[in-house]
Amino acid sequence: MGARAKIEELLVEKYGVDSQRLSTNATMSDLGLDSLSLAELVFDIEDEFGIEIPPEEAEFNTFGEAIALVDRHLATRER
Repeated sequence: MGARAKIEELLVEKYGVDSQRLSTNATMSDLGLDSLSLAELVFDIEDEFGIEIPPEEAEFNTFGEAIALVDRHLATRER
């Protein structure tokens, strides 16, 4: 399962996001996540993918940015 699918699964199952609203341009606030939920999501992503996201990189605004962030970290881990 790719990064997009896993993040989508987290958002739908844990945060109750409607899967129909998950487009790459959807902002986290549009999806109903506040700053606390967003911080939790970062921890969940780190656990799910076995990566560490530095605080300065943990601020993303859209679903697409979250996917890109994970993809970048996975690519550097594989090197």
